[in-house]
Amino acid sequence: MDEGRQPDEGHDPDSGLVWRYNAVPAGGSDCLAVVFSQVRVPPGRFGLERLFANTRHACLFLNCPDPVWYLGCEAAIDRAIDRAAKASKASRLVHYGASKGAYGALATALRRGDGRAFAFGPELVLGRPGSQSGAVRSAAMATAPDLGARLQRAAEGPDLTLVFGILDATDTAGAVALSGHDLPEQVKVLRLVSSHASHDHLYTLNIARKLIAGFTRDLGGLCAERGLIAGDETADLARFAGFAETVAEAVEEGSGTGKAVAEAVAAALADPYARINPGYGLAVGQALVRLERRAEAAGWLAAVQERIDAMPGAAALPKRWRKAVWRARLSAVEGTARTALLAEAQARFAGETFEEGGPA
Repeated sequence: MDEGRQPDEGHDPDSGLVWRYNAVPAGGSDCLAVVFSQVRVPPGRFGLERLFANTRHACLFLNCPDPVWYLGCEAAIDRAIDRAAKASKASRLVHYGASKGAYGALATALRRGDGRAFAFGPELVLGRPGSQSGAVRSAAMATAPDLGARLQRAAEGPDLTLVFGILDATDTAGAVALSGHDLPEQVKVLRLVSSHASHDHLYTLNIARKLIAGFTRDLGGLCAERGLIAGDETADLARFAGFAETVAEAVEEGSGTGKAVAEAVAAALADPYARINPGYGLAVGQALVRLERRAEAAGWLAAVQERIDAMPGAAALPKRWRKAVWRARLSAVEGTARTALLAEAQARFAGETFEEGGPA
C-alpha cells in the first residue's frame, strides 16, 4: 500500500460497526466511495476492499456482524462518513454494496441524501424466510423499515441504482415489489439475468471495474451491452417469487413436505415460466427433492441444466449458483447414477468437491 493510503481504522462497541478509511492517493479523484461489506466477511476484513484498492478514490469500508445488518449503526456510520468526507475533501460521495452491503448502502443513501448509491441485491424487507437476512434473523429486523416505501418518497437527491438478479427468488421479490411503486425518476431498477451474487457476475465480466473507475459510466448501458438486461414479464416473476415464498415459509414452519408445498409444486410444474427461468426451475427441483419425488426431480433438474447450458455467457454466472444446480441434481439420485453425475460435476468445476445433503 502506498504511503498516501495508510488506513485509519475504528470500531464502535455499541453497534458493532467497524471501519477502515483509505485516504485518496496523490493525484486521486474527487470521490469518496463508502463501501458496505456483504455477509460472511471475517473480522479484520472488508468486503470489496481488493476491488477498490487500485481505484483513485478515497475509500471508507464498513462492516458489522451479520445479524446486525447495519441496523442500529446509523449514528456510527454517520460519524465515520463525516470524518472521512472531511479528511478526503471529496466533492462526490458514492454508497456502494452487495447483499447485506446493498441494504446498508441504500438505507444510508436514503437517510443522508448526500450521494449516489449502487445496491446489488438489496433486501427491501429484512428477515423473510429463504432470504440471506432471514438466515441470520435478529429481533431488530422485525421493526426495520420497508425500503420500498422509502424509495417512493425519495423525490429529491442523487441517483439510486438497485440491481436484482431474476434467477434468485428474494431478488425477484424485490424487483416485483418495486414494479408496483410509482418511483421517482432518480431511482433506477435493473433486472439482470443473474443470481443474487450479481455483483460477482459483473466483476467477472469486468463491468464492475468499469463502473467504479470513475462512477461516470451508465451501469444499465454496460449491462445491456453484454445482454444482461432481463425482459421477463413482471407477472411471470411474481409467480416465481410467490412459489419460493410459499416453500420457504413452509420449511421454516417445519412443514416443508406438506400439502402447501405439494400444491405449490403442482402449480409450478404447470407454469411454462418455470421451464424458462432456470432459477425458478432450480427452486421447483429442490422442492421435488424435499417431497421425496427424486426421480421426477432428477429429470426436471437435468432439463434445468440444459436450459443453463443453452444460455449465452452461462459460464460467467456466479459459480456458487451454478454449483447449487449440481448439488440439487446430486441430491436427487443415488448409487451408480450419483457416482456418474458427481464425476461430471467435478469435471465441470475442475475437481471441486460437492457437499452431501439435500436442497441448498
